[in-house]
Amino acid sequence: MSIDEMSYTPERANAEQAPPRTIVFVAYPHIGLLDLTAAQTVFFAANHGLVECGLPGYTLHTASMEGGPVPTAEGLVVETRRLSEFIDSPIDSVIVPGSPQIRQVMADSPALVDWLRVTSTTARRMASVCSGTFLLAQAGLLDGLRVATHWVMADVFERLFPQVELDREAIFVQQQSVWTSAGISAGIDLALALVEADCGREMAMQVARRMVVYYRRPDNQDQWSPLLQSQCPAGA
Repeated sequence: MSIDEMSYTPERANAEQAPPRTIVFVAYPHIGLLDLTAAQTVFFAANHGLVECGLPGYTLHTASMEGGPVPTAEGLVVETRRLSEFIDSPIDSVIVPGSPQIRQVMADSPALVDWLRVTSTTARRMASVCSGTFLLAQAGLLDGLRVATHWVMADVFERLFPQVELDREAIFVQQQSVWTSAGISAGIDLALALVEADCGREMAMQVARRMVVYYRRPDNQDQWSPLLQSQCPAGA
């Protein structure tokens, strides 16, 4: 049964009257481009299905501390708004992409870390993709929680944040109102899980079909998939 074939319930009537959910994607110099855009595309695709069903979708913003153009690690430039513009605006979700230079980013971004800490008190949920988990941890939002990050960064993360339980194998992890994911393309799995939590399994499946991706890998699937391991040369 598709979403537009569902019976008209009071819950759906209330949903139709709700405002769109505001999602802020946090940008900073040397951000990973796919960490940002892969998750964004999931919500962009979800908007198509939600509008077709007469349901409110998502309002997506990419924002940085200074606003304006932000260079990505890959060399492309992303245009952003200032994070300060959202001080008095209700934010549903904050998503923090990662960077291959995350340790330098942490050293250079105390104001961003402070913004994450303050905003976490009012946003419905906080999420990270790849090494964006480092910034949530630096803000003190992950203490005592189980989290995921890119497997390449696992040793560094455990040294820097011993108070956080790192799940080295998980594709993504939800703990309370905090969601974290493994590297790069795992941001798609994370975003599909967020859409499912908001809009149901059928909508998440519609998004996956629209994007021509696997519906969603289980959150406890190893970051090293059996298929990938079978393709590696012996001893690699």
